[in-house]
Amino acid sequence: MDPKILFTTVYRNKGRHDYFEANSRNTVFRFSIPRIRSLGLRFIKQNIPEIEILEYPTWEEYKKAIKKQHWDIVGFSFYVDEIPEILQMIKYARENGVEEIWGGNYGALTEEIEEYFDWICIGYGEEEIAKKLGIKIKEVVHPPLIGHLGTPIGLKLTPSGFLFTSRGCNRKCIFCQTPAFCRKPSKIPISSIEKVLLYYKSIGVDQLVMPEENFGMFKSHMEKVVELLGEYGFYWYPVTRADTLNENLSFWMENGLNGAGIGIETFSQKTMDEIEKKEKVEEVIEAVKNMQKFNRFIYGTYMIGYEDDTKESIKKSIIELAKLKLDLTQICVLMPLPRTPLWDYIQEKYGIFEKDWHKFNTKHLVWNHPHISPKEMEDLLTWAFKKVYPRTTPLRTTLKFMKRYSEAQGGVLKGPLYMLKQFIQANTFEYCKDEYV
Repeated sequence: MDPKILFTTVYRNKGRHDYFEANSRNTVFRFSIPRIRSLGLRFIKQNIPEIEILEYPTWEEYKKAIKKQHWDIVGFSFYVDEIPEILQMIKYARENGVEEIWGGNYGALTEEIEEYFDWICIGYGEEEIAKKLGIKIKEVVHPPLIGHLGTPIGLKLTPSGFLFTSRGCNRKCIFCQTPAFCRKPSKIPISSIEKVLLYYKSIGVDQLVMPEENFGMFKSHMEKVVELLGEYGFYWYPVTRADTLNENLSFWMENGLNGAGIGIETFSQKTMDEIEKKEKVEEVIEAVKNMQKFNRFIYGTYMIGYEDDTKESIKKSIIELAKLKLDLTQICVLMPLPRTPLWDYIQEKYGIFEKDWHKFNTKHLVWNHPHISPKEMEDLLTWAFKKVYPRTTPLRTTLKFMKRYSEAQGGVLKGPLYMLKQFIQANTFEYCKDEYV
């Protein structure tokens, strides 16, 4: 008899995690991207349909699912800051007769909690899990993944599909867990990508968010994908490197590039070299200016709290960051994470004092900084968000989109009309349509 298997994310204590809310101190004057789908679990379910999945349940929904039937295996997909809730969920599963507990996602890299699991899957799990279950996957199939850009008051602005063209990253930035999580980067097959693109078009979704670690690292593969995106008329937003964006900007814009996310990280070339980003600060600034020039959405990540930072140096750098007028700025406190070179370096030189895993979410200082206290860092972060997010930011971004769509649609009025169409579609869309291909 085949084992009964349930995979779940962490349970949610209140409302859904919101990417804009986590990187802003405005409760009203901002956009909203709620976390509804577990992208990783959807990939697993698509490729191993025998596994049942549970995405961001409430505690009561989780308990109900555990009691629904006897599960031979319950697996947990989680991040480091979700560890306390995951341990609570494991305890409940064990108490209710679950014999085998599996762990996965970046949180499973944490050696301190390995004892709670019977098996840990490192990396993107479809093939490893299939092998564990004696199943053979011919090639990874990309599932439909639908989300939306919205507002804090509940109004949705546009539906969007998620697209992955590769997994992993060929860079070795010292702060990043990806090299430990996914040791060998891989491509999603072009046939699988085209299949999900056709599905998105068939249900009227033409906006794509591409949150992979490093879009463009497989150059010939990337070029085939971009040609498909242009052929099918998508507006798309990859996460990529600034140098890759600069190198391919014209080609990408000709094929529907609507925005991009890049790692800015620092304005100090010395620090950029120390974190082994392998990038020039001037390349990053050039990429941002190009995106602004051509009315494309630009999202940037930035870190504060490097070992040489002081309160004064951070304030100076945030003022420079605000001048870039990014549409979304993710400001992170330098965070040592398990199985990274930064973790080993910080632990040995300064010490990591924090024992509350909740605070390992890039918004708290968890190590003994030589110049700044944890309270001072939290105050600096709050000040920084207010500095980079004036209340006019959503209006500024909306006007940018109007200009962009007017140009793309071929008329001054056609841009706003397209946005109105997206708004109506987003608020009437059957989000249950993200069925498995």
